[in-house]
Amino acid sequence: MFLEECVLLRPLPTRDELFGYGLAVAYLEISGQRVDIKFELWRELINDIRALRPDSYEIAACLRSWQFP
Repeated sequence: MFLEECVLLRPLPTRDELFGYGLAVAYLEISGQRVDIKFELWRELINDIRALRPDSYEIAACLRSWQFP
């Protein structure tokens, strides 16, 4: 997942998490999923990724569980 890559590898000088979040939302919307999830949920996921809690499969499962409208 690109969100995971941005958070963990920090390829940009600043705002890696925000960039990863933006790309994840863009990807979901391009895939036909309307994203209307509070940023707090995204921030929790990003913090979990930063703490190395979920793997890529668990991140994908989390995104699927949000049931985008």
